[in-house]
Amino acid sequence: MRDRTEHKQRGARTWVLAAGLLVALGMSAGTASRASAVDDRVTLRSQLGIIYAQNGQTDDARKEFVKLLEEPNGRAAALTNLGNLAVLGGDVDVALENYNQAAALDTVDGGILLDLGLALKSAGKDADADAAFAKALTKAGGKERAAYLLGVKSDEGDTSKGKVTKLSSEEIKALLSKASARVPAANASTGGKDAGRTPVVSRPGGARAADVSATPTTLYWKEK
Repeated sequence: MRDRTEHKQRGARTWVLAAGLLVALGMSAGTASRASAVDDRVTLRSQLGIIYAQNGQTDDARKEFVKLLEEPNGRAAALTNLGNLAVLGGDVDVALENYNQAAALDTVDGGILLDLGLALKSAGKDADADAAFAKALTKAGGKERAAYLLGVKSDEGDTSKGKVTKLSSEEIKALLSKASARVPAANASTGGKDAGRTPVVSRPGGARAADVSATPTTLYWKEK
């Protein structure tokens, strides 16, 4: 009975959050600045899709992320989050393709490379996964920031929880620790192209939707 009540409460909270975002999406179309309206629409649609995904409404989430593909500024977020849905569905090959495309579009956001590293690890491509994690740490700003993006509880404190990989938090922390030893090499390999740029441009969806998260395992959900 308690589990049923909690499920209903989560569903109600999800409906309220989704309804609010749908209203905000409609309002954003009427703002004065077209560029600002587009940015707002991308973020709001991403958040709506993330809420659906973390509540297990995969079809609704996919519809929102596919719509995002129509926005030039939303393609990286759409591909990242569609990659997450592919992981949820067990299609790692599709996830890898989506993550690689997203990383090519957004060369700053280390969270995409964290997802890529997890997918590579799941595919048994350990060397490639280690390289992706090392590069991700460089872009994200260090191990603790990377742990936050993945919603992993670090040694120094708690973070939000997202969804979904088959690795435990302890396994992910071990991967991040291993990657941190490779960061100097990753810095040298990235050259000057990304140097000095803001390391993180999005936050994990789990930070906002932790109360509707279905599992304790994590992925990085890109909002913009």
